[in-house]
Amino acid sequence: MDLNLITHWKPEPGRVVEWKVTDASARAAAGAPVDPALPTTMQERHLRRARLAANNGETQSPWIGIAFDFPGRLDTAAMTRTLERYVLRHDTLHSWFSFENADADPTDTTNAVRRHVVPADSIALTAHEGETLTTPEQVRDHIAARFANDTSALAWPAFVFGVVEHYDTGAPGSEDSFTLFHAVDHAHTDMQSMILTFAETRILYQAEVDGAEPELPDPGSYVEYSRREREKAATLTLASPEVHGWIGHLTRNGGTFPSFPLDLGASDEPKPAIGSRFDLADADECERFGAVCKAHGSNFIGGVFAALAITEHELVGRDRYMALSPLTTRNDPQFYWSQGWFINLIPVGFALEDATTFTGLAQRAQDAYRSGKALGEVSVQQVIDTVLAQAGPEATSQHTTLAPPPIVSYIDGRRLPQTENFTSTRATGIVGGKATQIASIWINRVFEGTWMAVSHPDTEEAHRSVTAYAERLSTIMKTVARDGDYTVTPFAPAAAESATATGAE
Repeated sequence: MDLNLITHWKPEPGRVVEWKVTDASARAAAGAPVDPALPTTMQERHLRRARLAANNGETQSPWIGIAFDFPGRLDTAAMTRTLERYVLRHDTLHSWFSFENADADPTDTTNAVRRHVVPADSIALTAHEGETLTTPEQVRDHIAARFANDTSALAWPAFVFGVVEHYDTGAPGSEDSFTLFHAVDHAHTDMQSMILTFAETRILYQAEVDGAEPELPDPGSYVEYSRREREKAATLTLASPEVHGWIGHLTRNGGTFPSFPLDLGASDEPKPAIGSRFDLADADECERFGAVCKAHGSNFIGGVFAALAITEHELVGRDRYMALSPLTTRNDPQFYWSQGWFINLIPVGFALEDATTFTGLAQRAQDAYRSGKALGEVSVQQVIDTVLAQAGPEATSQHTTLAPPPIVSYIDGRRLPQTENFTSTRATGIVGGKATQIASIWINRVFEGTWMAVSHPDTEEAHRSVTAYAERLSTIMKTVARDGDYTVTPFAPAAAESATATGAE
């Protein structure tokens, strides 16, 4: 599955059909009572950030989307039943959030975030036929507006569903198809959830068309997951090993989060974001790279982090690697098919020290990833909250930064359901783009190989830098696959500057 910023996605033109909640559903949502289940820590930060942006009139793109094709012509009634069934299966999609004091500062942690739950028996969707859009730009602009305006978790619904039909109104043809597009506020989803949406809606729609009962497991309750997460967080103290572990990582990194090592041309102010995509290694190269990793005490993911560390050392001379990497928290099987934000960030930090080869570093990187996973049920924000709580009421009422840090994500898409159909359905993840000063990295292994997406400022410096970074990373992985190892080149500022300067050529 590809990953695109909405501003660079080019969907096929056609007639738009969209699904919206009924008026009765909207009225029920407006009157939905407060539910005692709190949002997760990640959700709460996200909601405070969204409310602050809205209060300041700032643009924000806190949604995650997906689009993929179906063969044939749209059966509107079957798709309506599919989408209603899908929404009813996932209780997080029934929630919306408000603040205890709507007029108070949303960054003040004493201003509580409250959950409202729409009664399931009041949820219903209706299809609305729209106009025929004749260019990819028209389709993209229409969908971008829907995603931006109609997916806030501070109202209900926080989701958008629609279809673009790619055929004339005449006789059906063998090449007829339609594209389903969907987005939901990040508070209710993550990219793995989007992949599960891909599988689930395809299964549900086919069952509805066939008049059969879909074979899907119970999805589990994200609201229940939220309760468990809050209960776990409430037990943390300064003596908790997870708190000690996080503080150690932050201390070794100078008390700050990691940053992209090269110039992004945005140190003065945020610049519009753009997405860049780079192929790192093909399927055969990935198999050979993984075999080398395994022979030297590492898995594929440990090898990726070792290659990243070498990349940063050779480009800027960093002798210690540090990244915040998303980790799924679907540790209980009951949540495997759940929709929700099942992600925590873990620290992956290690020193290169005397390592002169990839194989000499691979196990160290794997051990660092394994050490970070041990902290996977406790977020850095929970650690900060725990430390502040020990400092007393005055500290806990202080406003904390809500800016998201840059991340380095790795996903093995081959392990998720129906991912072998990504290419034939032209499946693509879609994310919003806004002004940024950071670069975040998503490394994705699929059946065809491994590729990297980078969200970064749209500046000449950033394009050169991310290209040089990706090319160096690819060279390391391909060399390991071909030769069985890679020799670390000592950092040479002049050579590194030259490579960066020509990276976008």
